[in-house]
Amino acid sequence: MSDFIGVDVGIGSIKVVELNKEGEELRLVSIGEVKTPRVDWRKGDNKDKAIGEVAKALKSLLSDLRLRKKQVVACLPEDEIVSRLIRLPPLKDSEVRDALRFEAETFVPYPLSEVSLDYEVIETDDAGRLTIFAIAARNDLVASYVKLFKMAGLELIALESPAVAFRRIVNSSVSKTAGVMLVDMGEKYSDLIGINKGNVYFTRAMSVGGESLTRAISINLGLDMASADEYKKAYGLKEMELEGKIKDSILPVFSSMAEEVRKAMAHFREDQGKSPEILVLSGGGASLPGLAEEFTRVLGIEVQVVQPFLRIDSSRIKVPFNLSSEGCRFSLALGLAMRGMV
Repeated sequence: MSDFIGVDVGIGSIKVVELNKEGEELRLVSIGEVKTPRVDWRKGDNKDKAIGEVAKALKSLLSDLRLRKKQVVACLPEDEIVSRLIRLPPLKDSEVRDALRFEAETFVPYPLSEVSLDYEVIETDDAGRLTIFAIAARNDLVASYVKLFKMAGLELIALESPAVAFRRIVNSSVSKTAGVMLVDMGEKYSDLIGINKGNVYFTRAMSVGGESLTRAISINLGLDMASADEYKKAYGLKEMELEGKIKDSILPVFSSMAEEVRKAMAHFREDQGKSPEILVLSGGGASLPGLAEEFTRVLGIEVQVVQPFLRIDSSRIKVPFNLSSEGCRFSLALGLAMRGMV
């Protein structure tokens, strides 16, 4: 089994995780991150130059980590792809893709000649009817990622949906049987992913992330963004800190996010016939003080901050931060690196 490097090219930072499998044990070989250059490398008039800047940052990180392997797995951003759960009548494998293209006409907002389609059969009932998780991505977006990794001197083995990578994290560190709603909090966007019995059934991107919370503090308390970010990380949604001023500033944005999660949970219940049993928080914003408790209070559901490295052997390397408290930031990169291992 080949071992891969998982690369999460986020808006705020590029995160890299290298894993190795020995028997049934997964071992952490290397982990690190670097700030993503503030350039629009996925679109725009100077895209090639911008891709070069991001590739340079990625090469620098790989050099610092002294990674020798060149095979990587990466993912497309959830807010830039279209995914849908599709139910089809009994079909042969050779017929599924034709049926998928026909169905895609109804939910892909681009000409099908301009997109790449992929799918995964997640369920076949007793009558042979198929439940398929379909993904569509613009060809120019895929081309940008291919060019990025080529310029970084890497061999891109696969481009996945974030939901697929997060499914591995949930199955390995949370539950393979429970209904799970996962919220991955990024800098500008947050992803909502519904997973039931180990399969992805639902994805949605929210235009709310850690930066939205920081900006709310900055505006309400008259602080610059850097200072507001420090206050956010230190006090979060804790009622008793600073007379509740930080919480009061954040609360309207949090309430908007909680309402989106509530709608996603209702969709999950309608589609799966039951409510999710666990809300899992991941990403850079997951460890915000008081966030899990506030979600529990508002939504009435068990909330966990994911511990993706719980069953990963990290004893053979010196990790420059606490994996228990900060490992959730690397969930996506880890899930990508686990491709073919779990």
